[in-house]
Amino acid sequence: GGLISVPVYECLTPAGTLDAAQRHRFAQEATRIHTEVTGSRAQFVHVIFPELGAGYMYSAGEAGAPAIIRAQIRAGRPREARESILRQLETSYLELTGADPKEVMVTVLEVPPDCALSGGMIMPEPNKADEAAFYDAIDNSPSCSPAHR
Repeated sequence: GGLISVPVYECLTPAGTLDAAQRHRFAQEATRIHTEVTGSRAQFVHVIFPELGAGYMYSAGEAGAPAIIRAQIRAGRPREARESILRQLETSYLELTGADPKEVMVTVLEVPPDCALSGGMIMPEPNKADEAAFYDAIDNSPSCSPAHR
């Protein structure tokens, strides 16, 4: 396994909604979106696909089948970046699945950088100087394999 940190993109759906190819494509798209919008390295982007059985998802108090996409990213990014992530994730999911837009909710949850740990180090503030120092430390860490740098 690689380094576990934010960002984490979580796509919750009813069981069987997405097949393996769709999950793979959405993971690629979430990674592309995040790296393009934020400038972060791809190896820090994690995408997970929890599936819930029938009767475990509700909308307006009734059993439903919404897709809920949650992007957990470091706090401190500009509003334009958050909105771009939201809109691009929704577009990608809708194009990939043909889902009804009324059945898809996308959220960005901001995690203070000092509340996330990766590679044994607290995550940096989302700015070029702090990120460069963090990446340099990760790149030179003996506990981090070359495949994850």
